[in-house]
Amino acid sequence: MRQAVIDASVALKWYLEDEENSLKAMSLLERYVSDDLDIIAPSLLEYEVINGLIIAQKRGRVDDKKVITAVDGFMNLEIKLKSLSGLYSKVLRFCNVYKCSAYDAAYLAVADDEDISIITADERLYNMVKKDMKRVKWIGDI
Repeated sequence: MRQAVIDASVALKWYLEDEENSLKAMSLLERYVSDDLDIIAPSLLEYEVINGLIIAQKRGRVDDKKVITAVDGFMNLEIKLKSLSGLYSKVLRFCNVYKCSAYDAAYLAVADDEDISIITADERLYNMVKKDMKRVKWIGDI
């Protein structure tokens, strides 16, 4: 796998070390940093990662300083973010077929459009689509 879409459930594991499969997520990040893996994601990834970190902060999992450091580090990664403006029909189709949120459908649409795998740690999403979409990979299997 040379290219992959990752969703926020994977990216958040880079900063929340107590999460299950965080080591597998870190290995993906290491591959990205060493130019062994190109990561692509919908533009909403930035918002979802920031929101996830804020929620973790509110729950006492991380402190203010860690959130700022994590967001700075994430933004400096310069992951290739893809606009959804040309993919809205795919997003709508995936929402209807899988009864999922537009957020989840956006990741599926980018992976479908780029014809590459998507790696997720969102068990609900994975179980919902794994039968039909072989490109969707569970982080625990990476």
